[in-house]
Amino acid sequence: DTLAKLMHQGPHLLAPTGSDLSVHNEIGTVLAGYHSDLNLFTIHGKSRYPGLFVWLRDGRKIAVKVPDGCLLVQAGMQLERLTGGYVKAGMHEVVCTEATVEVLKARKQRGESPWRVSSTVFSHVNSDQTLRPLGKFDEPESNERYPAMLAGTFVQKELERIALKTT
Repeated sequence: DTLAKLMHQGPHLLAPTGSDLSVHNEIGTVLAGYHSDLNLFTIHGKSRYPGLFVWLRDGRKIAVKVPDGCLLVQAGMQLERLTGGYVKAGMHEVVCTEATVEVLKARKQRGESPWRVSSTVFSHVNSDQTLRPLGKFDEPESNERYPAMLAGTFVQKELERIALKTT
């Protein structure tokens, strides 16, 4: 109930992204660089092409295989703040791999689209709600590391931080 209340009327976003694999099909081509997301939950649907990788908490990188009818839900930075760092924001990337090229060849033979399309939902805490460690995570050390701030302020600061990295 707590998360539902925090998310109520949040700026949730469905963000389809596409990569033309008839152009970007060299093994090792990065289609979405290594990153975590600033939202509460990132919800990945199944893509027509492999190439999504996630990092486990122990640092291992693994290829994602979303079963039919299922979704992959990753924690975002907002959830990390609400749990005082107990749940870490999930790191992920999309790369053209041998498996991607194999699927591309098979789809091309069947006359199917070479586009890798990913429809990802980004769920957010309402911008006017406060992000701070909750419940058992509300401890002095967690509050120092993750100071309370409005979700909208956090998003703005994170977007500014990302923009500074590109200059």
